Amino acid sequence: MEFDYIVVGSGSAGCPLAARLVERKQSVLLLEAGKKERLNLSHVPGALVYTIGNRRYDWAYKTKPDPSRGGVVEDWPRGKVPGGSSAINGMIFIRGAARDYDAWEALGNRGWGWKDVLPYFRKMETADEDRDNQFRGGLGPQRVSALRWRHPISQKFIDSFQAAGIPFNEDLNGASHEGVAWNQGSTRAGRRLSAFEAFIRPKLSASDLTFLDETIVRHILFDKTRARGVAATHRGQDVDFVARKGVILSAGSINSPHLLMLSGVGDPRHLTKHGIIPRVESPEVGRNLMEHPGLYVLAELDVETANALSHPVRGALALAEWVFKRSGFMSVPTAQVLAFLRSSPELAEPDLQFHLFPFGLTKENGRLKTPRANLVTILVNVNYPKSTGHLELTSNDPLAPIAIFPRLLEHPDDFEGVMRGLDWVRKICSMPPFGSHVVKFRDAPVPGAGRQADEAYIRKATVPFFHPVGTCRMGTDDRAVLTPSLRVRGTENLWVADASIFPRHIAGNTNATSIMIGERAADLIHP
Repeated sequence: MEFDYIVVGSGSAGCPLAARLVERKQSVLLLEAGKKERLNLSHVPGALVYTIGNRRYDWAYKTKPDPSRGGVVEDWPRGKVPGGSSAINGMIFIRGAARDYDAWEALGNRGWGWKDVLPYFRKMETADEDRDNQFRGGLGPQRVSALRWRHPISQKFIDSFQAAGIPFNEDLNGASHEGVAWNQGSTRAGRRLSAFEAFIRPKLSASDLTFLDETIVRHILFDKTRARGVAATHRGQDVDFVARKGVILSAGSINSPHLLMLSGVGDPRHLTKHGIIPRVESPEVGRNLMEHPGLYVLAELDVETANALSHPVRGALALAEWVFKRSGFMSVPTAQVLAFLRSSPELAEPDLQFHLFPFGLTKENGRLKTPRANLVTILVNVNYPKSTGHLELTSNDPLAPIAIFPRLLEHPDDFEGVMRGLDWVRKICSMPPFGSHVVKFRDAPVPGAGRQADEAYIRKATVPFFHPVGTCRMGTDDRAVLTPSLRVRGTENLWVADASIFPRHIAGNTNATSIMIGERAADLIHP
């Protein structure tokens, strides 16, 4: 049971990392806590409504109350199958702006600037529509596809942004990250392509790769401060796995810091409180939890939306179209349109992101439902939040979920950012041609309701966009959890590679950047 490397977590970063190590003729053990699928329901893009919140596919972590939003408690979805959250997310493929990574480098993370990470973004993908150019890739495992089905209202949404002065962008993953554009998805031929399907499945027969699902890592094994393996429970049986060259945590922004704490890496006072002997003092493990705060605004239209597919006959026809043609509503990601804009001209970078879903969902008893009404969902979020939350152990039991303390609106700038987002939603919804079809908002106060009504709505309606990052921040200062080479400070042969390494949030969804981190980590990690 010895390997060169052990990678913990088969999500967006762990899969490309493991695959590239195998290509370098390293023996790799890839561990996944979730269970393999049999029905492959996650492969159907339109089945997202059935996997989110379903504990067969989703860990469905529950947060502690958020005092910045009236004490709300909510579920945070995290993938519970091979592929991790890339198997249950909205399949929205967006990289982040070039200046995001230059900001990482400016914070002391040499080698993480745009010029350094762009080759990895290109290496990982095959972009369709002849996008193999200086910005896009054409030979990578991760397929990035244009929408195979577009709702007519989506074009009108784009037209209204243009009428408001926001330029159309042919490719938000290309030369410019600003403007309004059609979404691109992590799909291939109408099927979801998770990181596991893209990077690992083609290598499952490789002699240097061992993949185990249903494996809970209890803690990291150390010789003093040198990681030598992991103690795990595989399908009910305790087993130790040895890593000759090192251990890499790619379990995500919630579980990578959790494993470090369970292994004695963290704030000594917090660890001792739970009966864990401190090994490495690193008080920022689990701190700096950054999340995109924003609104899901349901708008009712006077034209038919994709909610019509909630009718059993229409829904059956849509499913048949996917089964036989891999097309139609069931073949595409959640969002049809994306937009990045500056809410004020004097801003140095786009502070807001928009999505358009051509349908509207509600939640009943913790499960998503599709009401029979002509609904669309307009999403707006703040790109660069200043509020930070944190994680805390609840027990030294690895099966006890870590406590999540979100603080989405703690910083007043984030509250004002969401307020500007609401103003822009109203602006687009009053701008023809899209605005001509808007009958009413389902929950948001009507324009002119007044500042007090808007503030109350924002406190109640602001939600996370499920892009948690930053809990194992990389940097060069003494408090950083990781070095820029992703090594856990104070240890040897132990690294972290996933969205927890972010020193600053990005403009956009986090899946593509997480894959890039896995790609780059394979070149950075050496014993």
